[in-house]
Amino acid sequence: MPGVDLIQPIAVLKDPEALATHEDTCLAAALASVTAWLAFPDDPMWEPWMYGPDGRGGGQGKSVRRGKPKDFRALETAGAVMVSVGTAKAAALAPTEYPLTGRMKQLQVSGTEFEHTGELTVHGDMEAPRVLHIGIDTVLGMSTGKAAAQSAHAALTWAMQLSPEELEAWIEHDFPSTLIPLDRDGWRTTATNATVVIRDAGHTEIKSGSVTAVAW
Repeated sequence: MPGVDLIQPIAVLKDPEALATHEDTCLAAALASVTAWLAFPDDPMWEPWMYGPDGRGGGQGKSVRRGKPKDFRALETAGAVMVSVGTAKAAALAPTEYPLTGRMKQLQVSGTEFEHTGELTVHGDMEAPRVLHIGIDTVLGMSTGKAAAQSAHAALTWAMQLSPEELEAWIEHDFPSTLIPLDRDGWRTTATNATVVIRDAGHTEIKSGSVTAVAW
């Protein structure tokens, strides 16, 4: 598990009757992370999670876990925000202390994997004045759980950089966004406009400093 004391828990739905793709799941998790930030603005855990106890930077750690439909019903009852992209569904809460408690603690982390299509996925109106574009690496071999967490890092960092007016316009248009799988050619051609670059801390799966996701 990440070597940080505060974690934003995110659950992704693994429903055998409506299997989601890797790409839809990553985008749903990303938007759920942002939606939780917007839904619980006064939660006291956000500041130390973002900036650390000394104000010099927190880990902004996220734990992505897979759950069944019954788990999602319990999470919704517990107040988690819910986001759907295609057949994918994600639930998120504000950051909390690790180890987790409650229903989130019961969900599985390892083996969170969905079918990779390699195709772009879209949510909302692409003609909106502000659209979030997330580029996610496909070369490092990240699992869906890992890639979803990196997508969430990119999305939340992007949203936090918007002005209040830009953020409000994005919300009013129902969070228009795309997730673009990036191979080596994609990094050279598609990600050139990135305003957010995510480098992994190296706690799980890949080495520290690896560029995992971008946003613009």
